[in-house]
Amino acid sequence: MRRSMSTAVALVPAALVVVLAACTTGGSLPMPSSAPETSGSDESEPESVTPSITREVPPQRRIGLADASAEQLCGLVTVDELGQLAYPVRHGVPREIGLEPPVRGCQFAAENGVRSILVGTQPEGYAELGQDEVRLGERPGTETLRANDCTVFAAASGATLQVTARAAEADGDECETAQGVAQYVLAGVR
Repeated sequence: MRRSMSTAVALVPAALVVVLAACTTGGSLPMPSSAPETSGSDESEPESVTPSITREVPPQRRIGLADASAEQLCGLVTVDELGQLAYPVRHGVPREIGLEPPVRGCQFAAENGVRSILVGTQPEGYAELGQDEVRLGERPGTETLRANDCTVFAAASGATLQVTARAAEADGDECETAQGVAQYVLAGVR
C-alpha cells in the first residue's frame, strides 16, 4: 500500500536518516512519495515475512533501543543468526554518526559480494519513514525499496529500529531479509 507522507513528517530532521543511509548504502534516501493514499475499499493487510529462526527474550533481558550503544546494536543479532536469517556475514562494525542524538548502527558485511545488513536506531517517530506498511510479527512497520537496498523501520520504546539490507541490485529478497532480521531483533528490545 502506498501512502503519501505529510509535510510535518518530511520536515522532521531527516538529515540523520540521510546521513546514516548514505554512509551505509552508498546512496541517499529518495524524496517522500507523492503517491495518493488509497481508499478503504482498496486497502489490504500489510505484507508479513516469517523469519527462518525466532526467539523469546524475557522482558528483563531486553535492551532499551533508545539508549543502546552502537556496540550493543552489534550484539542484538549474532553472525550465526544472520547466517540463518539472511546469508553468511562478517562480524558487525559499530557506527555512530551525528551529535544530538547520535544515530547509531552496526553494519554486517557479507562474506562474499557487496551485500550487507545494517541494524540501527533512529529517533522515536521515524517508524513511518518507509513507503509501504509491513507486519513484523505482532508489530507494524514500514519499508522502502530502493535500487541498492531495502530499509525496514519499526517503532520501539523511545526509538525506531532501522534494518537495511543492501545489495548491488536490490529486489524483494532484500526486503524479506530486512523484515526477517527486524522481526528477530525486535524480540530482543523494549
